Amino acid sequence: MLGLGLLAFALIEGRNYGWWEPQKDFGPFGDALNLSVIPVALVVSVASLALFLLLQLRSTRADGTAPLMDTSLFGIKSFSTGNIATLIIALAEFGMLAVLPLWLQYTLGYSVLQTGLIVFVVAVGSFFASGASFGMAEKVGPIGLVRIGLVLEAAGLLMFGLLAGSDSQWWIIGIALFLYGMGVGFATAQVTNVVLADVPPQHAGQGAGIQSAARQLGSALGIAVLTSAFFTALDSDLSDRLVQQGTPAPEADTLSSAVSDSAGAMISGLSENPQTAPAADAARDAMSHAIQINGYTCAALLALGMLATLLVPRPEAGAQQWGEEHDRAEASDADVNAGKSSAS
Repeated sequence: MLGLGLLAFALIEGRNYGWWEPQKDFGPFGDALNLSVIPVALVVSVASLALFLLLQLRSTRADGTAPLMDTSLFGIKSFSTGNIATLIIALAEFGMLAVLPLWLQYTLGYSVLQTGLIVFVVAVGSFFASGASFGMAEKVGPIGLVRIGLVLEAAGLLMFGLLAGSDSQWWIIGIALFLYGMGVGFATAQVTNVVLADVPPQHAGQGAGIQSAARQLGSALGIAVLTSAFFTALDSDLSDRLVQQGTPAPEADTLSSAVSDSAGAMISGLSENPQTAPAADAARDAMSHAIQINGYTCAALLALGMLATLLVPRPEAGAQQWGEEHDRAEASDADVNAGKSSAS
């Protein structure tokens, strides 16, 4: 909890507190060392996660100890690569959904209800894909459905990268979200079957817990990383656009930071004043540019997830390999215990 919590905090707040030098007050700590809290949080995070992994390795190897995370399961190739794919898929899925409502409301001007109805299209696509997956599972298999889902998700996200703008039509957004939702339905519904395909039944609970944790970790990091990237791109691009309009650089930086810190909520106020209406238009364009970057980034992450699925072996091979290694390990432990008994 400490390691993952500090990691998420550092990735989200790095642009606010400063990646090295302090940009915002964090109490007497920052004043004394002239150091941002972010690198300290990252160091403590890495140390905590390393200590956790070390303790779980020892618990797994110790006799009669039930580890919180059975590290021996990562010897199953389908399990380890499947969890990597799970983490990457969650990164891309939740990273886009975290910023999409902001763009719909503050750039396109939709109400909260209209935004909810548009985002609901994702659930509609997922519903249709989940129903279709039952009939397709026997023909293409779980790993095939996951790959189909990743392709559909990437297609929907690429539409955002290519077509998102301050004047985007609702039906174009709906098509992109429907494709994206169908991809989520195919991939998410079957990725657990891929991860647990070669895990022995007596370890299924442990394996499912690890896979669920990988998905939650991916969603948390996706929201942290891609949200931070979205607002960084918004801040930088808006500042450049304001300078091009003739705004002095210091004022442009201040205004762009204010829009970014408000998550775009300032845009409506800027548009109401005729003197700041050009700045509101620039903010809408900058926000659309940021959502395009997010679309391309998420699509690239899904491509990495596709590569990870190509490394997943056939279930029979993975199960046989893990079973042989597990039998050898048990035989070795039995020989050691027999030797100790003879010595006694």
